Amino acid sequence: MTYTIYSHQHLQLKSIARLKQIYSEIGCTIEVTDKRCKDAWINAIAQHQTAQLQKIDEQATAQAELDQYISDQAEAIAPEELTTVEINFYHHEVYAGQQLIAYITYDPNDFDLQPWVVMVNGEEKFRANTWAICHRFIQWHHKDGTLNPPTNSEIPEVPTILTISFYDQEALVGGELVASINYDHDNHEELYWRVIINGQEIFRDLSAARCHSYVKQHYQQGTLPVQEPFVEPCTTGNEIMAVIFTECEKYGLELLDDGVYRNDVKLGEVGCTDGIWWAIRTGEKQRRVVCDCAMDAVWWLSITETSSTTNKYLQNRPLEQLTSSELQQLFQTTELITA
Repeated sequence: MTYTIYSHQHLQLKSIARLKQIYSEIGCTIEVTDKRCKDAWINAIAQHQTAQLQKIDEQATAQAELDQYISDQAEAIAPEELTTVEINFYHHEVYAGQQLIAYITYDPNDFDLQPWVVMVNGEEKFRANTWAICHRFIQWHHKDGTLNPPTNSEIPEVPTILTISFYDQEALVGGELVASINYDHDNHEELYWRVIINGQEIFRDLSAARCHSYVKQHYQQGTLPVQEPFVEPCTTGNEIMAVIFTECEKYGLELLDDGVYRNDVKLGEVGCTDGIWWAIRTGEKQRRVVCDCAMDAVWWLSITETSSTTNKYLQNRPLEQLTSSELQQLFQTTELITA
């Protein structure tokens, strides 16, 4: 707290009324023997200021001695130098060799008291009013083995964080995904950031950086759930034919070895190459139409016979009079697709 210090000469220039006001403002409690005497008010104010300055000096001295004691103890019990990596001003990771043993983060919800927090595996271990005290806490407890005991096995590298966008990041090891970190817009309890593995949420916290450190620590300790590898959709010939057969049945079509038929008339071919569905009408071998799925491809072939006649009818009707199915059929015509 900042105090205004009034010199003796400065107080001499004040009136008794102003001296009484200063006396009240500084919280002076020293008794004024003669309230009609200006010097009595000045002496009371001066004594109060001297006592306050002495108190401040004593507090500063005590704090300096405490800081020195803490520093000496840290040197004595934790001579091993830890490595601190600054992720940003509000988040720091502390390493012992390759192992991430703890991280120090800032809690904006407690800024008036003890905003700096020591976190281990997503759990709060210690709070203080300065970053330095948190770091010393980590040094002490790492030395005595009570902070985050090292594993007996070889410590793996920490995952690398890949930023997809501000709201979406991925934790990777050797190019393989181990966890996803994203922002939950619908959360209303300030724990907006979450860790996702195999489509399941396993952790939430206040910031992306906290989630990153959580993933890194648990991965190194072998306690992070294993992310299942991405499996490409099965696209074997038999499976593709089975899907096409199912869709053809919906439209009363017949799937033979060389294509899709209706009443012994070949409408065309449907297939899937590298996960992309396509369709080719009979007589249009050079024009392969890309479709979203097998259903769309078969449907597109199913309208072959009636498209020309239907188009002429639909094109002469106002759009507002067409049903949704008629609009879809109109917009999927050969002429529109070709254009």
